[in-house]
Amino acid sequence: MAGIVAAGVPAQALAATMPSIDSGVAVDGPTIGDHHDVLGTWVPSDLLGDAFVVVTPGTDDDGVFPRNNGLVGDRQSKIVQYPQSFGPFIGGRSGHLVPFFAPSYDESRDIAVDRNLQIMEAFQNADRVVVFTGFSQGAEALGNAAEIAADRGLPGENTLVLLMSDPRSPWGIKSGLQDLPFSAPVMAFLGAESNGARDPGRTGDTKVVQVVVKGDPVAGWQWDPVRPVSSLLVNGAGFLVIHAGTGKYSYAHLENLDHEATYYSKNGNTTYEVYDTYHPFALLQYTIADAMGIEVSDATMREWDRQAESFYPTQDLTPETADPNAPMVRDIPQGRHRLLDDSGQWAAPDAGNARHRAPAHAAPDDSVEVSTVVSGDDSGEGENDAGSSDVAPVDTATVDEAVPEDSADVADQAPVDAPADVPQDDEGSASADQ
Repeated sequence: MAGIVAAGVPAQALAATMPSIDSGVAVDGPTIGDHHDVLGTWVPSDLLGDAFVVVTPGTDDDGVFPRNNGLVGDRQSKIVQYPQSFGPFIGGRSGHLVPFFAPSYDESRDIAVDRNLQIMEAFQNADRVVVFTGFSQGAEALGNAAEIAADRGLPGENTLVLLMSDPRSPWGIKSGLQDLPFSAPVMAFLGAESNGARDPGRTGDTKVVQVVVKGDPVAGWQWDPVRPVSSLLVNGAGFLVIHAGTGKYSYAHLENLDHEATYYSKNGNTTYEVYDTYHPFALLQYTIADAMGIEVSDATMREWDRQAESFYPTQDLTPETADPNAPMVRDIPQGRHRLLDDSGQWAAPDAGNARHRAPAHAAPDDSVEVSTVVSGDDSGEGENDAGSSDVAPVDTATVDEAVPEDSADVADQAPVDAPADVPQDDEGSASADQ
């Protein structure tokens, strides 16, 4: 692969030190040109240059989809090959022209699980950070593979598992649907098991990060039992514009979103990164307006967001609202949630480089006058590329005004550096601290 990695090692020389992977398991990923690098949020800067990225795409994603650009960048990467299907509805990359004959969600996911395990075994002794990342179905497959790999002792000490929009997140759809009657048999009929939230203890000492954007129903299911229809409408809008969309307020551009909170698992070694964006209804209005060529001001976005929040307040993603199967805390546990630097010591990511300030939800009484009102009718929008059209430049000064003063510094907070000497855990072993 052409190019020079940040650490100054030619990509061709780097390739010679990495294991070969069968093309049926994974293929070389492209070098991304124009991108905003967000991997530094979770990987120390001195380890970023020669980091290797393994991508498991989501359902029907095409290789390194735009939402992965900021994670891959100009680094070497592999793209896991699997059907990416949800038969009988989505054929994905299964080769079946008629989705009815495509592998089911579970069948497709399990193929990705097996191929991730093959890659983890091949990269077990890699001499650099290896980042495994997956989105949606790819995230569930990667997370399941990481659990099996932990039992086998496969992940190397500097392996990072980055789950983007995992359906099995503590607030995800698979957790939420378990509370609905008859959901399990319905999901089984559709070829998707009802396996609930992921237990972070299953991945042991492996460093895992789950990224959730508020309003994404796959990883942050919204449900009010007394308002089922409104809940489904909000989740539908969120799926189109946040989960499936690649616009500037989606997973494709975490740099534009408000980093709301970081939580840490009580068991295992999982970090939960929660980002906030505009209300799904506000983003749906924005998407429709943008498709019609109507420029939407930041003031209008804030007003739409305020109105949408007044109609259906998005539910907070906190330890208190998380699935009990994934207990978490707000303060970082001692001796965990770190990668090793080149000297074998603890290293914290340069979090300040990627903690962004972006649209926060307006207070219910923070109304503003708007000169342009575009209907929020959700007719006429649908498909996976919703929200992916080009947008007008954002007035950053105006966006900053949308963030309340008392939260202005939240985006810049970073974890306290760990001591140079790795502390011992309760049994006196330092191995779990890596």
